[in-house]
Amino acid sequence: MVNAEQCELFRRLTGIARRYVLTTHMNPDGDAIGSEVGLARLLAGTGRELRIVNQEATPRNLAYLEDLGPSVEVYDPAVHDAALDAADLVVLLDNSAPDRLGRMEPAIRSRASKVFCIDHHPTPGTLWAHDVLDEQASATAAIVYELSTAAGHRIDLDTAEALYAGLSTDTGFFRFNSTRARAHEIAAALLRTGIEPSRCFREVYERNSPAWTRLLGRALAGLRLDAGGAIVSVRVTRAMESECDAEGADTSEMTTPLLAIEGVRIALLFRELPEGRVKVSLRSKGDLDVYRLAAEFGGGGHRNASGIVADGRLDEMAETVIAGAAGLLAASPGQPA
Repeated sequence: MVNAEQCELFRRLTGIARRYVLTTHMNPDGDAIGSEVGLARLLAGTGRELRIVNQEATPRNLAYLEDLGPSVEVYDPAVHDAALDAADLVVLLDNSAPDRLGRMEPAIRSRASKVFCIDHHPTPGTLWAHDVLDEQASATAAIVYELSTAAGHRIDLDTAEALYAGLSTDTGFFRFNSTRARAHEIAAALLRTGIEPSRCFREVYERNSPAWTRLLGRALAGLRLDAGGAIVSVRVTRAMESECDAEGADTSEMTTPLLAIEGVRIALLFRELPEGRVKVSLRSKGDLDVYRLAAEFGGGGHRNASGIVADGRLDEMAETVIAGAAGLLAASPGQPA
């Protein structure tokens, strides 16, 4: 839970600033978009001028959140660098690590003196002028809720919808170990506004395309087990995406059925990206801290859910990360699957 000093910082900064640009990490998830839209609605309600500018477009299964508030603009230096210059405050949400900004990193770094970062990821030594970092928060959306209500903002129905999406998706609908009692208390307060919790689940998890489903089948057919069945991994190549007509699909949720396999403690999804890069989604059970492993490759995230985007060949990256996961298991023996 945020403290009084952090609440006062939020109140002071948002009381002074009139023009805002809100942004987040590359490959934005539900917490990123939900926090942006929720905060944007709260600030717009006080007459502030604001824009949401991200490195890429909002994923299809989160696009419904844009109907609740300002649309997300895809970063174009020729257009948005001027907006960043004109902003009194650049709010960086759900991300405190510069290297997770992608193409926007140089633009945000060069304006660090007016960046206000709100995040719940562990990132040592941030370079931003102002920050509210709470690793104990279940989601960045929970921090936005705490700061906003402490500042006297009223959470209306659409704002609650956005913040609930951030909170519920980042806790795996309240099943991850990061789910704390306060997360349920905040969820209850958001539900009292009249939102329908099943809508978020339908929009986010029940809009899979036939192409995505075909790709999932291809990926699962090639699953590999290591460490006596405690580590499961799958690989998604660009050729597979093309053959399934699923190019550009968000594959991160493919880890859910992997982690459901009996005996599995770590699930890894390796996805081949353009320009010789590889994306790795890491998931774990219990106290196994895959964030430690992700951080070795410049990645980030949480104890039970982290990610890596790095240069390299798919097969080589897979072997290296699987070996690292085996080492993580060896150092944490005896934990239940």
